[in-house]
Amino acid sequence: MPEPTPPSLWTKLSFGFGSVAFGVKDNGFGYFLLLFYSQVIGLDARLVGLAITVALILDAVSDPIVGYWSDNLRSKWGRRHPFMYAAAIPVAATYYLIWNPPVGWSEQALFWYLLSIAVLIRTSITFYETPSSALTPELTGDYDQRSSLLSYRTFFQWTGGNTMSVLMFMILFPAFATAQFASGQFNRDAYEIYGIVASVLIFTAIM
Repeated sequence: MPEPTPPSLWTKLSFGFGSVAFGVKDNGFGYFLLLFYSQVIGLDARLVGLAITVALILDAVSDPIVGYWSDNLRSKWGRRHPFMYAAAIPVAATYYLIWNPPVGWSEQALFWYLLSIAVLIRTSITFYETPSSALTPELTGDYDQRSSLLSYRTFFQWTGGNTMSVLMFMILFPAFATAQFASGQFNRDAYEIYGIVASVLIFTAIM
């Protein structure tokens, strides 16, 4: 019996690049979200932490549900791709919105805004990342090739997320340093540009 054809380099690169979406989201949540809402927007850090924690707990519930749904879906586009394509606009839109909260809202209103958008982002990215990752064994049955696919995915996820951090610290924050803001990391405008760039990158990676 002939050996199955291994995934091409293009397949590995495109499969890996898709994980940039999750890397950018994860990096933004890990590095900037607490700082932005507590130090720039002025929301109590305890409320920011609570919103992030609740969203994470709900994400732990949605992950297996979406995974089970994706495993059992039958459509002309397959099991995985309907979820992945459906996630593109919601993930990009909500990621932009979380870095552009309304101005003049009360602390309570901002808390609910942050919580709602954080939950929507985590749920939306689950609809992409879980089915996308599950494509690995469907692309190849060979153990070594699966490991190779996952190495590409890990590389792009890490690189994509950290590239946005480098962009923030080396370009956006210095560019938005003013007489009012000695450091651009406290200037709301820097995060607005970040939200636009990151959302476009997320949408591109998913598509």
